[in-house]
Parts: sequence; structure tokens; C-alpha cells
Amino acid sequence: MLDIPNIRAVLDTASRWDMDLAQFACWGHAHLLNPVLPPEELAAWEELTQVTLPEDYRAYLTQLGNGGAGPAYGLFPLSLPKDEFAQYLQQPCIYSDGQEEKFQDVVQRFVHWEDFDDDWSLYLDYFPDTPSWKDQRWQNEHRKEWGDELDRLIDQTIIFPLLHYGQYQITNEGCSGDIFIILNGSHRGYIHCATADCDAGLAFREPRTFATYKEDYLKRTFADYFMEYVNRTEDVCNNLSAETRQKFQRERAQARDFLAAVQARDWDGVVKLLNAIEDPAALSTKSKSLYIHYDENHLLSPLSTNPAVKRFYDKLYGRHGRDHGNWVTWVQCHDPAETHRAPYPRPTFEAFAQTFFDP
Repeated sequence: MLDIPNIRAVLDTASRWDMDLAQFACWGHAHLLNPVLPPEELAAWEELTQVTLPEDYRAYLTQLGNGGAGPAYGLFPLSLPKDEFAQYLQQPCIYSDGQEEKFQDVVQRFVHWEDFDDDWSLYLDYFPDTPSWKDQRWQNEHRKEWGDELDRLIDQTIIFPLLHYGQYQITNEGCSGDIFIILNGSHRGYIHCATADCDAGLAFREPRTFATYKEDYLKRTFADYFMEYVNRTEDVCNNLSAETRQKFQRERAQARDFLAAVQARDWDGVVKLLNAIEDPAALSTKSKSLYIHYDENHLLSPLSTNPAVKRFYDKLYGRHGRDHGNWVTWVQCHDPAETHRAPYPRPTFEAFAQTFFDP
């Protein structure tokens, strides 16, 4: 089981002192957790899906947070599945002892599908009794109809068993690295990376049996996976040099003074504080994120023509300028007023700004 008090302590420290956000993609959540999932919402999810979540994952959701801090970009919040996806969660997971034949069938179909460039030939594989006259019309008015038939069958025989049956996506590790927790079978509570956007021959090595897949990929429970992130995070904080800690302490004090001056609308004070930062480009990722937030959201509009403020941001952004694209990775905070956004967890600006203060 997860050691909840210890995890909370580690993440609280990291949210304040891991100013450079050293681990891959942790700028997505900055070691901050969403509010916990209320028990009644968990009960509603389990009643709808008729699935009981593995205990370690339940503990994360109800005692730590409903998404947020976690491996890579962070863990997604638990959300009610749409339409037929609720029943997919109840289906036997192919990544399980006892499902070896089904596993091999799905994987062989996946490899076969990936190797085909010709939709019509693939269609004939699945519908061998198709009259020959259809071949003439494949490119004409019936192409969409037959293409839809093929897509539905690919979904039923490959995509759904591969990615949805008996498993639930909890995060993404970049590009096609979707991470799922297994909900039933011999490896209930284990996590693995499952995707249809990959080289099937590499993802499922010969002889493409469940035994080989289990040996390669089914080695970690949810608790193992989450604690790897927690332990790495603790190591980062414990190994900060005295010099680095002093640098971060100065930056935290500067940020607190800046926030106070902005709140008081002390614009002369804001200018003075920004002028006092000798090398904006050398700031930590978190400090840059704070100042970028105020610039991108036009929260310093009374100073929009001030040459000292322009000079500060020119140095902060460097030669790439404000249209920086991906030149710097920073914490992008979530505006609760947004109704459409990516599932990646992002902290509110209020929660992020609070990490510059001592508890």
C-alpha cells in the first residue's frame, strides 16, 4: 500500500524546492495534486462501470488527489467513461493469464493490420465472400460504406481488446506512450504502456505470446510505478547543493515580493523588483513560469510601455523573443473557467503561486 503521509510530505517539499522541475514532464503538474476524489463520486463511477478499482489506485484518488502529481506529465483525473466505454472496462483484459489465446489472436491481427497498405486487400481478409464486383466500386460511391465496415471490425477485433477491454488509461508519457492500469485478471493493478500507434513487431516480440509480453512489460503495479516517481523526486530535493538551495531561496523571496507588489498595484515596486533580477534567463523553471504567466495573461498592462519591464522580458525570453514556441518548458497553469482543455493535469495559478511561500 502507498504510504500516504510520507508521499504528501515528499510532494509538498518538492512543490516548493524542486524549482528546476528536473524530472521529465513534471512541469505539467509541478508536483501539485488535484483535490481528492469524493467517495460518492468514486462510488458513482464504480456503480456505472460495475468495476472496482485496484486498492492502490483508489488510495491515490481518494487520499492524495484525483489526478495531478505523478509520473511524466502527471496522472489524469478519474472521469466517467462515455457511452459504450463503460462496458469495455468490464470485458476480460487480454493482458492476463487465462487469456493467452485471445492475446495471441489480437496481437497477430494487429501485426497483420499494420503491415497492410491496401485497404481493399485488408477488407477482403475480413470479408472474403465479398462479390468481385465490389472491387470496381471500392474507389467509387461505396468506398465509405465498406471503409466504415472495415473500421468497425478493426475496432472490435483489435483496438478495443488492445486498448480498452479491462483497462483504464491513467496517464501519457509523451507521444504515443499511453499508460493503462489493468482492472481484472491475473495482473489486476499492474500498469503497462499500450498503443496502436507503434511498431507492432517491436512492441510484441516473437513468438508474441503472453508469456513474452509479461516478461517484457508487466513488472510494475500502480504503487510501484507511482513510488518510482516519488522516490526520484525525493532524491532531487535531498541532493540540492547548498549553492542551489540558496539560489532558490533568493528566487522564492523575489517571487513573494513580486506577488505582493502586483496585488497591491504597486507598479513602481514591481519595476524595481524586476530591475533587481540581474539575469532573468538564469532563473529556475518555476520562477520563469511565474513571470511568464503575468506576461502571457497581460497582467502587467499598466507597465506595457515601461522600458525596464520590456528589458526584463527581452532578457527572460532571450533571442527567441515572446513567440518562443517550445524554446522553454514552463508550468502552464489551468484556468478553472476553461471548459475545453487537454486531459493533462495542470495546477491553478493560485496553487502554483502558493508554492513560493513556506507552509
